[in-house]
Amino acid sequence: MKALVLIAHGSKRSLSNEEFVDLVNKIKNKDENFSEIEAAFLELATPSIQSVAKKFISQSIKKIYFYPYFLNSGKHVSVDLPDILNELKEEYPTIDFVLLKHFGSSDRISDIILDDISLSL
Repeated sequence: MKALVLIAHGSKRSLSNEEFVDLVNKIKNKDENFSEIEAAFLELATPSIQSVAKKFISQSIKKIYFYPYFLNSGKHVSVDLPDILNELKEEYPTIDFVLLKHFGSSDRISDIILDDISLSL
């Protein structure tokens, strides 16, 4: 079994966090690849990345993918998330933790933006 954790920064503003959770639920409803999909936050909101990973591990999931929902490859993407996954790997050496490329690295974003703009014209 494999699981997916979608990661957002987290906000003090609950509406922002709820919007991300709604997006994750839409993804979960459309997905056919993962046995479990959950939202997690790097900071300022819950659940944390670590708590979601530990929940999946308690469900006997052996491979967990992490998708950073971040536009740019700043410190959180290039340092903080790899550090968190390395800590999890040390604590759970039999689990396969996979950090995927962040959202902003997708080649399809420009198409989505142009499509959205054309719909507004």
